[in-house]
Amino acid sequence: MNVPQTIVTTLGVVALGFGVLGAGYAANQAATHNPAYTSSIQVRDQDPEEREEHHEERGEAAHLASQAKIDLTMAISAALAQVPGTALNAALDDENGNLAYKVEVKTITNEIKDVKVDAGNGNVLHVDAADEHEGDEDK
Repeated sequence: MNVPQTIVTTLGVVALGFGVLGAGYAANQAATHNPAYTSSIQVRDQDPEEREEHHEERGEAAHLASQAKIDLTMAISAALAQVPGTALNAALDDENGNLAYKVEVKTITNEIKDVKVDAGNGNVLHVDAADEHEGDEDK
């Protein structure tokens, strides 16, 4: 093999390596930002005009509330049935396309748990430490 052909081959291998590493990184990032659950109500992306209309007229919270099948009180009850304690905070949220209530519960052992409750059927979808994903929102 001559020198120019060796250089081209080496550059090709390096480029392929970066491509594989990039794909692995992208898959890892997608896994860390997508929830490990699927709710019974999927929030569809709105077109820009429709999104603007909702923000002006009713706000996103009202738009999400109109899709929920259970209310906040029912979501808190479901969360406390799964994780006994005191509800500190609760809100309806679009969790990457999943309509779910996020209920923060202070357990009897003084841990703070983040309980996701399906806004469609009241099933508990996920429980984790409240601070486990706090840093993800800043990214």
